[in-house]
Amino acid sequence: MDLLKRYFTKRYFLFFLLLFLVWYPGSFLFYVAYGVTQSGVLYVALNAYFPLLIFLCSFLYFRKSINDWNDRFAVAFGWIILTFLISALLVKPMYGFDWTSIINISQIQANWSPFLAVLLSGMLVSALNARRKK
Repeated sequence: MDLLKRYFTKRYFLFFLLLFLVWYPGSFLFYVAYGVTQSGVLYVALNAYFPLLIFLCSFLYFRKSINDWNDRFAVAFGWIILTFLISALLVKPMYGFDWTSIINISQIQANWSPFLAVLLSGMLVSALNARRKK
């Protein structure tokens, strides 16, 4: 139980909430804009939006948090799983699809870049903190 309290704090969930509240509407707008225009630039922006946003939020999270490998994996897996779950709840009212349409192998495979973004942001914060201590 102490392990869960160490990693899954209020700060953890508040930063996830910040991430989700910025990501979901922005992602929806990119999706609609791409569907209307079929622009290649919007397609790239749609695919780069979540990894860049999760990199920024996890960077801000790790600046004043525990920053070891266990915490990086807890943030990466936890935030990605939470985005899946909340997105599954919202897919019917927003898009009209069944919730099972977003939980599939291709969606899981597409989340390697946000996973790496969290790990890289944790390593970057660690490197910057080590540089400041010198």
